[in-house]
Amino acid sequence: MLSLLHHPNLVNLIGYCADGDQRLLVYEFMPLGSLEDHLHG
Repeated sequence: MLSLLHHPNLVNLIGYCADGDQRLLVYEFMPLGSLEDHLHG
């Protein structure tokens, strides 16, 4: 469902991986830094 969400202010979800109890979401590259960088940098 997250991969269907598109908005100019949101990064796109590329995919995910689920291996046992490990979970990983893969989002598109952000060339100007992360949200954390902008909020706390």
